Amino acid sequence: MYILLLLSLLFMGGCWMFQRDLRSSTTVSKSSASDFSAMYKPSSSVVNPQVTAYISSDSEADVFFRIRTQELKNALANPLEKEINIYVKYYLRTASDFQLADTASMRYTFDVSSGDYVYGRFKVALVNKVAYKLVVDFVNVNYDIRKRLLCDLKNTPGFNDDKYVATANSGEVLFGNVIPVGKSLVLTAGADCNKSVDIEFYSEKSYVSLPPYLSSPVKAPNLPDSIFRYTFGDILRIDRAGLYALGTTSKNEKFGIVATDNQSYPSVTKVVDMLEPLKLICTDKEFARIDSSENIKKSVDAFWLGLSKNEKNAKEQIRVFYSRVALANMFFPSSIEGWQTDRGMLYIMLGPPSIVNITPTSEEWVYGDTNGLLFTFENTSGLRNDFSLLRSNTYQSVWSQVLTTWRSGKIFTVSKLNNE
Repeated sequence: MYILLLLSLLFMGGCWMFQRDLRSSTTVSKSSASDFSAMYKPSSSVVNPQVTAYISSDSEADVFFRIRTQELKNALANPLEKEINIYVKYYLRTASDFQLADTASMRYTFDVSSGDYVYGRFKVALVNKVAYKLVVDFVNVNYDIRKRLLCDLKNTPGFNDDKYVATANSGEVLFGNVIPVGKSLVLTAGADCNKSVDIEFYSEKSYVSLPPYLSSPVKAPNLPDSIFRYTFGDILRIDRAGLYALGTTSKNEKFGIVATDNQSYPSVTKVVDMLEPLKLICTDKEFARIDSSENIKKSVDAFWLGLSKNEKNAKEQIRVFYSRVALANMFFPSSIEGWQTDRGMLYIMLGPPSIVNITPTSEEWVYGDTNGLLFTFENTSGLRNDFSLLRSNTYQSVWSQVLTTWRSGKIFTVSKLNNE
């Protein structure tokens, strides 16, 4: 009897271990930081600042931020008020273990009577050869302003994407690395930068939609269309769509400036810019038919109307879909436009994640509660915003549900999603 009881317990334990391992691919794993999902939810705060930073020397970084003036006006209780105080507090944490290295608070007083944006800047002291994560809080409790953002500061040897800053001819810092074709920039070098650098130009490639249950194909070596020498401080003219790569890593990953033909980037305002994101929803035959039509606007409208069979619902689908495209462009640009990335794809199709956990080299997105559907994005290159989804065939049924929802004329959102 004792032997039978022991065997039964071992069998039950083995079953439990198998179920736990099977579940671990789609449920939340332990991470090193608190929930950062508010970063990707504009509705979580009345203001949504943008932050960029670069390492100007071995021991210091310059951090820039901007806030839309209209958002600050909307936050003010009295429309006649012209000024607002914003308290900015940063937490500098080591990337490897999230240990606190430094913290400081500042108060800024902004005039909201004119201009599209208000701007701020501060410096952060660094230790050489250490990679950091910088957490920045924007707060004014009287006006319900609470927003937390996160950015990397890689103060490691060699030239990387945290060691230069791009500005327009007017001197305005570029927030994000995507710029419309026809603009000009000036790049300023920081730590570990020579006076000049080779820039490799890679022309824009056609987007291929790859569902989360399919593995990414092995990429063939990507040779540049052209190479030219750039001296920091000179004007860089952006005259073709594609990637202007500043140097390469040992793994041949590229970083630099992305040029797009979308003059309204990150927004989507023209029909020609509405076409490519449709690859997330439509079939290859549907896309080819729309792309080759004489009147693309009419064909795009007909596609959405064909899904919903109702003009009101079609307009709402269009509004939400392309609003998510614009937000993906704002949040996730890397060596390609934000909507083309793995995070951008899921953000557009599923909406903002319920929970975002940050680890030293990854982001974990949870849809639903803490036991909900998990997507993990790894940053293996170490480059800014360069995250790839850990793909799995366990997502196939979920993705089928997502596509079916959109193609039935409805908007897919997740309030609570259990893995079954």
